[in-house]
Amino acid sequence: MGNLIKYEFRKTWIIKAIILVFTAIFELLFLAGTFSKNEDMQATGIIFLVLTTLCALFIIGIYGIFRLHKDITTKQSYMLFMTPHNSYTILGAKLIENAGSILLAGVFYMVLALIDITFLAAYNGEIVEAIDLINEILGEHYSIDTYRFIMISFDMITVWIFNIVTGFFAVTISASVLNGKKGSGIISFILYLFITGFIEKLHNFIMDCYTSADMIGFTTGRMVYNLIYYIGFTVVMYVITAWIMDNKLSV
Repeated sequence: MGNLIKYEFRKTWIIKAIILVFTAIFELLFLAGTFSKNEDMQATGIIFLVLTTLCALFIIGIYGIFRLHKDITTKQSYMLFMTPHNSYTILGAKLIENAGSILLAGVFYMVLALIDITFLAAYNGEIVEAIDLINEILGEHYSIDTYRFIMISFDMITVWIFNIVTGFFAVTISASVLNGKKGSGIISFILYLFITGFIEKLHNFIMDCYTSADMIGFTTGRMVYNLIYYIGFTVVMYVITAWIMDNKLSV
């Protein structure tokens, strides 16, 4: 398993290096704007850092799905399936590498954001008043603090990992059950949208039926429920996908 994870990481390190380069450029832009008191430069740096954060998580996840699709639909990576590992192990390595990369990227950008916010607070103090104003507007249930920021971030990462595993399932269906036939890509994409939409609708239905008033907003109870819910469905989708790869896929 360890060697498979290293193999998957080597196949994806270039895209991650490119993301880090862009992050460094925009961070330097933000710092230069702050030190030079150039508000336009500072704002540009902040905006592009936020966009880079969102794009980084999206690109890492999508690239993992793309790599799996290439592995199971071309002969370029057929040696991967010639190794003495079953599909559960191969898919597990891909998932661990992809989920681990998303998690590390999420933690990295969370820490970077906290450092930048702390730096701004120490530099001019205005950010503190801004956060207090936002908290007053949002109210008790939605106020911003470090703990809730971290919990919400982990919740978003968990949901994104679920979407990646469902994407694995969709491309596996396209390459195996549908056998790459005409329109298989569209069908698998529609299936992906249906599954993710159904899981989201079920999530909202359960929350509407069983959520108490004290769980409204960004509370620990709600976040824990979200984590358990999406982690559970991630495991289910992973097992189904690996079973299809083992029993229906011909590489």
